[in-house]
Order: sequence, then C-alpha cells, then structure tokens
Amino acid sequence: MYSLLKNERAADSLPLRFTIASLLILLIMALFFTAISDLKENTDENIAKMEIDKLVSNSEQISVRGEGSIIHLKIDIPDKVKVYMGELPNEDNLWPSNSKNYYIHIKERQTIYESMSAFSNENMTGAYTITPGHHELKLETERDPITGMLFVKISEK
Repeated sequence: MYSLLKNERAADSLPLRFTIASLLILLIMALFFTAISDLKENTDENIAKMEIDKLVSNSEQISVRGEGSIIHLKIDIPDKVKVYMGELPNEDNLWPSNSKNYYIHIKERQTIYESMSAFSNENMTGAYTITPGHHELKLETERDPITGMLFVKISEK
C-alpha cells in the first residue's frame, strides 16, 4: 500500500491529459461556432427568399394584367443580404437580356433564381438592387418601346 502512495507515474502524465482534453474541447467549440454561423447564414437566406418570393409572385400577377398595373409591397431584407432584381452575377452590362433573373448575395455566396417577369429600376435603365432593411416598394408594369418587353419597374415608395 505504501508503494501506491509513492508511485507518481500517473501524476507525470496528467498535464498531457489536460492538454489533449483542452485541444479536443477547443476543436469541438470551433466546429460548433462554424455550424451556428452557417445556420445563421442559411436562415438569413431563407428569410430573404420568402420576402423576395412575395415580390416575385406579385410581379408575375401584375405582369399578367398588362401595362399600367401598380402594386405596393412591404418587405424586410436581413442584414448582410443583398438582392439584385433583373441581373445575373458579374453581368451588369447585359440588361435587359437577363432581366428575368435575380439573385440573392450573402457574403461570397450567390444564389440565382428565374422569374416569369422582367425587372427594371424606375428609370428603365437597368436592374434594381435591394439592400438590407425595411422597404416599401412600388411595383409598376411598363412596356419598353425599344424592345417591346413588359417590365416590372421597382422603386422605393
């Protein structure tokens, strides 16, 4: 029994055990925070998608009614999210050929969608960008005399 009290081999490996346990805890915490960050990003994208779906469905409805239709709409876009209506990523100069597209931009990720409506800004000169925050939008249909296309003009109310 006396030799068990004097044996200090287990005490020598104790700092190594604490170091390994600490590294494992740090690794688990890093994975946890990465997963939480990804979850927040996905939640923001889903919220933005729901808000933009309201805009797109209303745009498609007034496009069916033809030129001169107007509707007012309120949407909330989450922080760090931008929505580009009527363009594709890195193709700013191709409007109006890609005006039926829109995309959601979060950090470096971009998700592209397509609509039956063509989108434009209120001056009919290009795409419309929706920044984070609360927006009261006016959607109005107008036919472009040059192309003959029916556009949904988006502007702040």
